[in-house]
Amino acid sequence: MADLPDALPADYEPAHVFRVVAMPLERGWGVWLRAADDSIIHSFGLGLSPETPFRPEVLDVLGPILNLQFRLAYMDDAAWDEIDNHWSAVVYEYTPR
Repeated sequence: MADLPDALPADYEPAHVFRVVAMPLERGWGVWLRAADDSIIHSFGLGLSPETPFRPEVLDVLGPILNLQFRLAYMDDAAWDEIDNHWSAVVYEYTPR
């Protein structure tokens, strides 16, 4: 599994995150947490090569990180839409049990 992302901003609130965007970059998969106005709240890398398939490999790593580190969740794997060269899903605040 990838290392957990760097520390969150001091003012991080999961309720402010509207969607998550994941995209393969030259150095690996990048992830952005975005607000409803599309501003970037936080970003991090997954430590996976850009050739790693989004389904299921990237989601297998990204899902638990969103739950545990960022307190976010998405409905199911079908919530992710492929748009051009990136994947995007609407997320909601999540409290792990």
